[in-house]
Amino acid sequence: MWLAERLETAARAAELLEQKERVLRREQRRLLVLERTTRAAWEKAWRESQTWIARAAALRGRHVISLGARRDLATVELTWRNSMGAFYPAEAACRLPEPRPVRESAGTAAMVDAVRVHREALERAVVHAATNRATTEVDRELRATRRRLRMLRHHWIPALGTAVRSVDIELEERERGDIVHARWAHTKSRSR
Repeated sequence: MWLAERLETAARAAELLEQKERVLRREQRRLLVLERTTRAAWEKAWRESQTWIARAAALRGRHVISLGARRDLATVELTWRNSMGAFYPAEAACRLPEPRPVRESAGTAAMVDAVRVHREALERAVVHAATNRATTEVDRELRATRRRLRMLRHHWIPALGTAVRSVDIELEERERGDIVHARWAHTKSRSR
């Protein structure tokens, strides 16, 4: 009975792992689409920022870039999610310090736009990085789930099934032997 219960538990565990695998695959597909979208948005913003910084530098020289730089740090806030054992960032927000007024940052319109698009590029980079991390974590959990499922399907369930069949055969043989022994004893007791 113990082996039969273990076999039933292993079969139920395999069913649960199959459900988990389906949920994680759906989440993986969703995140892959989101990752492509966030990558495209980030790359577009980065290219635009490079264009504007080149314009600002062409108008007032490369030194204008350092004049517009802030020493304050950006902060990133992540909201984490746990989906079927995969712990990953679900949302990301980048908090940037307020930009300097135009007069302090070399006073060119190109520099104002360069600052604006750089800020946007950084925000999009943060969102893409969080999405990339989410995809990585869901992939990792999906691989681990598949490994566990394979272990159950190809090793534990067959081994437990074989053990249950062996015990069943042994019990049947013992039962037959007991029946033969009981008949023999019954026949012997009648012959006296």
